[in-house]
Amino acid sequence: MNKIFLILLTAITLLACDSKKTSIAGTVVNAVTGEPLPNVLISYVQCKENGDDCTEVIIGQMYTLQDGTFKIDQKRANKSKTRWITVHKATKKIGQVDNVGLTDKSITIAVTP
Repeated sequence: MNKIFLILLTAITLLACDSKKTSIAGTVVNAVTGEPLPNVLISYVQCKENGDDCTEVIIGQMYTLQDGTFKIDQKRANKSKTRWITVHKATKKIGQVDNVGLTDKSITIAVTP
């Protein structure tokens, strides 16, 4: 019984180690003019499981501020999963940045609205 408890406790601890608080920030700009884009939807996304079949899980979302900036903070993400940012204006996807780290703070996303 003690061995089963120890194995279960070890498994839970290992799974918990893969999760970490994340804090990313950046700016969305118009690729042509360089002007900041306010009020576009930023989604910070990761795969539920690594592999060919990616079920997307949203870590956090927000609309850019008037100066085009965004910050997604205090959410939990898996360290070992693939993460990216998508940018939507209304219902149209206008940009994506792949391989975003858990603490990237100076992300610039140039899009064509």
